[in-house]
Amino acid sequence: MNYNHSAARKGKPKRILDPTAGLSTPSSSTPQNPYMYNQQVPMNNGMPPEYGFNMPPPSASPYGFSTPHTQAYNHTEPRPEGFSTPQFTTQLLAEPVVTNMAMQYGNALVGSGKQHFEKYIPVTALKYYFAVDTDYVVSKLILLAFPFTHKDWSVKYEQDGPLQPRYERNAPDLYIPTMAFLTYVVIAGLSLGTQERFTPEQLGILASSALAWGIIELLVHTITLYVMNLDTSLRTLDLLAYCGYKYAGINAALLVSLIFRRVGYYIVLLYTSASLAFFLIRSLKLRVIPEGHSPYTATGNKRRLYFILCLAAVQPVLMWWLSYHLISSDAT
Repeated sequence: MNYNHSAARKGKPKRILDPTAGLSTPSSSTPQNPYMYNQQVPMNNGMPPEYGFNMPPPSASPYGFSTPHTQAYNHTEPRPEGFSTPQFTTQLLAEPVVTNMAMQYGNALVGSGKQHFEKYIPVTALKYYFAVDTDYVVSKLILLAFPFTHKDWSVKYEQDGPLQPRYERNAPDLYIPTMAFLTYVVIAGLSLGTQERFTPEQLGILASSALAWGIIELLVHTITLYVMNLDTSLRTLDLLAYCGYKYAGINAALLVSLIFRRVGYYIVLLYTSASLAFFLIRSLKLRVIPEGHSPYTATGNKRRLYFILCLAAVQPVLMWWLSYHLISSDAT
């Protein structure tokens, strides 16, 4: 529609608005928008800015504000020295309350672990069987070699139990059986070496085989006591000690066989077997057959006597079985 030459139109013609008028600074008489913060807002394609706010650039803080919270989460800033983690941990552990709590927890943990360990391995009982000295070891080896002249086979007791082996020669111990077993493995290796049959694998097989036979023997004796319903003062470690004394006789026979071959081996083996059997019969009699019971003709005491005789008779057989293949086949 043409407004320039319209003579018939009444009134003043309307003025065409300047498109650039929106970019001009508003006059002082025009009321300002309170949300504009006295900033000049450009037009976006003829449309006013969204919600009338001046949106900050992406790199600025959200909502156009810079607060202490946004600065606290800035990971690029260095951490104050007073809040260093290693130093804080050191200061925390230095506190008496924390130290006492840690000690109490550690003691409780150690006590619990000790109880679970002693449930399967009686450490306290093992201390009794290894409470020996040099005088006891020498006297006990003499007793094992010459038990026929010994008279008193009883074990003396204290208020809380039997005397330790260092104070009582008749008490069973595990020191001599353990050392005798280790010596048996060494002498076996020496004997095989003199015959040019030594190999590390053969020595390992020999040690494991002897250990397996000892476990089987201990299980058989324990089951026998249970099946025969024998109420004795013998404990499992007592049986292990008495059955382990045979390695002292085996070692003596093997050492003699290095010089006198088979003849010396069988002579020493027969003597040590007889002495060990006599020692076991006299030692186990007071442990298996309680004092004050009726003579052996009673049914219960007969079973106890059979058990003692069987245990003593098995030892010579095992002594021969564990050593006969280690001696030389030469007759001289």
